[in-house]
Amino acid sequence: MKLDYITADTHFGHININTYEPSRMGKAQMEGYDYFDHYMIDEWNDRVKTSDNVLHLGDFAFKDGYKVAKKLNGNVALIKGNHDREKHLEYYRSIGWRIIDSIEVEVASMSNKEKAGLKNLQIKISNSKEHKLAAALVVELNDQRVLFSHFPVFDDNPYDEKYKTTTDVLEELYILFDCKLNIHGHTHSAGAKERFCKSACLELNDFKLLELESILKYMGKE
Repeated sequence: MKLDYITADTHFGHININTYEPSRMGKAQMEGYDYFDHYMIDEWNDRVKTSDNVLHLGDFAFKDGYKVAKKLNGNVALIKGNHDREKHLEYYRSIGWRIIDSIEVEVASMSNKEKAGLKNLQIKISNSKEHKLAAALVVELNDQRVLFSHFPVFDDNPYDEKYKTTTDVLEELYILFDCKLNIHGHTHSAGAKERFCKSACLELNDFKLLELESILKYMGKE
């Protein structure tokens, strides 16, 4: 897929997130806004053109915040996060968004081992409530494979133990395709300890969408 920007965990409509992540309101107020959502809509549209391609790594909105989607520029693909409800996903589809709610792989070629492993993973997660959040996209950037997901791979945060079946699948996928980098969301200001994990969460990126160029530069340092 074509990529221009990557972001995660916008949480439009989620008022309580400001309690857990106070830097959100701090940033909005510093920029002259009373509401974080208003700031983020303007920040997104000032940066993203209607022809740009945006990959959102999950947890787009809460409650009625999903309606913000129609106000945003760009061709958006969303990897399902743990707070993305089916009603919201259907709305995003209706306005032309691509929804990634399973495992998708877009690489130039796959070995027989990779094909078989991918098929086994897809069978494992299909119609399984335990794996309903196992959504990810593997692509090639600069001839290296990158895994995009909501959850970070090898997530050992005790709080996320309830998502272990999902992160176990992501770990299998990462190893199977010999990925060099995991771009993820979910962790907000906490990030992930592994150097091969790069957070796209707003809190760790000055509340801006990541440009593809910055990802390529990060890969060059690894």
